[in-house]
Amino acid sequence: MKKILVLPLLVVACSTGTTNNGANTVGETIIKFDYRPKEITQICDEQMKLTDRRVAEVLKIPKTEKNFLNTIEAFETILADLSDKSTPASFMYYVSLNKELRKEGEQCESALSQYLVGLTSRRDVYDAFVLADKNSDHKKLDVAQNRLIEETAKAFRKNGLFLPDGELRKVKELRQKLANLETEFSSNLNEVADFIEVTKAETEGLPESMVARLEKLPNGNYKVTVKATDYTQFMENAKNSDARRRMAEKWENRAAEKNTKLFEEALGLRREIAKLLKFKTWADYRTEDHMAKNAKTVNTFLEGLRGKLAIKNKKDLADLLKLKKQMEPGATKLNAWDGTYYANQLKKKDYSVDEEIVREYFPSGATVERMFDVYSKLLSVNFVQIKDAKTWAPDVKLYEIRDAKDNHFIAYFYTDFIPREGKYGHAAAFTLKAGRLVKGKYVTPVSAIVANFNPPANGRPSLLAHEEVETLFHEFGHIMHQTLTLAPYASLSGSSVAQDFVEAPSQMLENWVWDPKILKSLSGHYLDPNKKLPDDLIKQLVKTHDFNCGYFYTRQLLFGIFDMKMHSSLKEIDPTETYKDLYKELTTIDPLPNTHFPATFGHLMGGYDAGYYGYLWSEVFAEDMFTQFEKAGLLNSSMGRNYRTIILEQGDVYPADKLLEKFLKRKPNNKAFFKRLGIS
Repeated sequence: MKKILVLPLLVVACSTGTTNNGANTVGETIIKFDYRPKEITQICDEQMKLTDRRVAEVLKIPKTEKNFLNTIEAFETILADLSDKSTPASFMYYVSLNKELRKEGEQCESALSQYLVGLTSRRDVYDAFVLADKNSDHKKLDVAQNRLIEETAKAFRKNGLFLPDGELRKVKELRQKLANLETEFSSNLNEVADFIEVTKAETEGLPESMVARLEKLPNGNYKVTVKATDYTQFMENAKNSDARRRMAEKWENRAAEKNTKLFEEALGLRREIAKLLKFKTWADYRTEDHMAKNAKTVNTFLEGLRGKLAIKNKKDLADLLKLKKQMEPGATKLNAWDGTYYANQLKKKDYSVDEEIVREYFPSGATVERMFDVYSKLLSVNFVQIKDAKTWAPDVKLYEIRDAKDNHFIAYFYTDFIPREGKYGHAAAFTLKAGRLVKGKYVTPVSAIVANFNPPANGRPSLLAHEEVETLFHEFGHIMHQTLTLAPYASLSGSSVAQDFVEAPSQMLENWVWDPKILKSLSGHYLDPNKKLPDDLIKQLVKTHDFNCGYFYTRQLLFGIFDMKMHSSLKEIDPTETYKDLYKELTTIDPLPNTHFPATFGHLMGGYDAGYYGYLWSEVFAEDMFTQFEKAGLLNSSMGRNYRTIILEQGDVYPADKLLEKFLKRKPNNKAFFKRLGIS
């Protein structure tokens, strides 16, 4: 998953007002994190008041004098400036060591969301935009300027500015309530501290390194948390079926009581908003400005995959059940808590790939540096760590990006990889400040890659499974999209593209970790960096690329169909029971009783509502783009430069389909995607 902090609607990315000169020192361009108590709240309040004053000045411009520069571009600049000051403060909600600062960050993000809803729903602001648009000579404006007008007009329309005042006021109130619910939902998940208690016997199968780092309870048992790092390793390796069942139940019940209610309330608000805005469903409302354009196209796409994947999923499940019967004579079916475990065991058995052995060759620190080498060659950039930089937590590092050709400074990014209490629980790329053009100079983008890899323990560094290396490449692909942008406006820069395209650039880059030569270059045993991943293990690992893909993509399809079903319904619908019915229907496995998975599905309350299909949709284009590198070579700098120039630098200045066609030198198609899945 990719996560971007956004100011909604008019500004969908953030930026900095510092000129792009760059230096190996911590300066004004780097985000603030050492806030005093109440300072985050103060900053947010002050910035919103300042924004009000600046907007008022723009509105004072006489009607006949309003134009693109003094009104439309001015509003864009005002909101980008607001984001410069407020987004770093609200980001503390996701990463701060201090619980009170996390709470302040959460409140700041919620307040900003509501404020932006109000500001971008104002009739006087919209009227000023309409006048400025009318007074502007579009033929004299460049592509980016006309694109800004086009996208701003869409945003105003989706905010309901075409409605009578009473209905507009109602939409604004509902959207503000919805923003509150979404923030609260996310906060509940981040603050979950649940765990299961397991006996020594129930740790059988777990890597010794994992057992050694688990907290030991006074009664001699072990505490296994529902943090992603513990959950994944436990479900892949714990031999005891009952222990896996308890963990799966705990995982699917995170914040269940609170979040189930919040999600149900959000669905109701979304239905009401869509109706007021003259859309049939929330799914139609959300997808209108995506590549898909409407819910019908999305549902046709998902249903088209359904039958094709069912055949592959049936075979994958049959293989897993066969192994289970061998290991547990008398077993008759797969349980909901079995899939991950038996897939891992089958990988060891049929491919001789033990992820715990693979981990030893990918210490996170060294792997990150070697990944930088790959991206450097591919995209013609260099990464330089800023030594002794002050950051918000131990082990967080700061880097600058420079162009490999002339060494000019481009951007900053942070890396934050170790899990801790209250931290955002998955892997994500956060835009903290997006690039934009100000008075002829391009200002500095700043991003952060946040993940939760296994922490160092008992003399061993943080070690990555191959899947985590793939995640690292994916999320860093987002960082490149966010930081290498040259789009002139914050709302058009970086990864602020159509939501069903935003994953494609990063999904494409996942392919690099399946190439034997690159795998070897990335590896180095944690005890001896010169000891590379053995050729026979690389060969077997590459063979697992398509292993169990029917089961994996069926789960992705399940999430996408569930999302669309929730947001296409015209009436109240039970999320928990609907999910369980779909789970049974698509996977053919009985769902866990007494669980509430939708309460844990952060995507649907974090910006991917009626948009989760985008992971599958964008993978079609990811695989199509990858064909160009297959032909030219995965480290071909010329092709990499094309990719950087045509896809990464452009942001949303051009629609995604136009960028794809230019990069591919033809219209995109789904041939490579279906080939990847082994589907005709």
